[in-house]
Amino acid sequence: MLNADETEFILPHIIGVMVHKHEKFTKKERTAQDAFMTKLDIKKRKTEKPVIVAIIGIVGSGKSSVAHELAKRIGATVIEGDDIRVELRKQSECYEKSRAIIENAAIEVVKQGGNVILDSDFVDKKKRASIREKARKAGARLVFVRAHCDVDVMVGRILTATYHNRVDDFFGGAKSKWQGNEQSKGAAVKVREMWRRAPHHYRWINQGGGKWVLKKFPFAIFAEIDTTDPDLWKRKVEKCAKQLLMQ
Repeated sequence: MLNADETEFILPHIIGVMVHKHEKFTKKERTAQDAFMTKLDIKKRKTEKPVIVAIIGIVGSGKSSVAHELAKRIGATVIEGDDIRVELRKQSECYEKSRAIIENAAIEVVKQGGNVILDSDFVDKKKRASIREKARKAGARLVFVRAHCDVDVMVGRILTATYHNRVDDFFGGAKSKWQGNEQSKGAAVKVREMWRRAPHHYRWINQGGGKWVLKKFPFAIFAEIDTTDPDLWKRKVEKCAKQLLMQ
């Protein structure tokens, strides 16, 4: 049986042969991809060589804020997975090819001289393996950046966004049995998704009343960005950017 390190190394090659070479889009999936591609605003990279940054984090963790702040500092285009799912939803298609569209968009940005930040949770090993293989073939450096924060802060962010009527196209338009307005429905779906994905990122320790603690991942993390403190997380992003610009 392969250990975690061996899996991270071998799985990208397997996916390249077994998945990438046989991947085909339906007409509606191609339409969704084309619609997303036309909206790309490709920024000129500030790094010497192309970089793809894959973000790891759940809803409310601050990964989108980290992605956009880092993008400004290294000259990168942010590709948001939820935006691609919205385009697929407009075509009445499932989200099965969202991963492939994200990767295709990332490689297109690299080809046009840009860096990429992928705002989509890369905690899944197959998803990591797939982007590893695409980045390798494109000659781009791939790094993983983790965004996280206190659990109460995550929930509070979702509720605050709802209070200020900030509607999210993806979550606000998702299916739900909640009968409230669009804003509150979006919040309910966000909390559901946070709850669903939490076990991939956190583990429960039944001590002192119990608490959630971050899991340690079996792969290299380039930077850990704790977004709990609004005055500190941008400094951590700045440090991360400087390291990328120097290499």
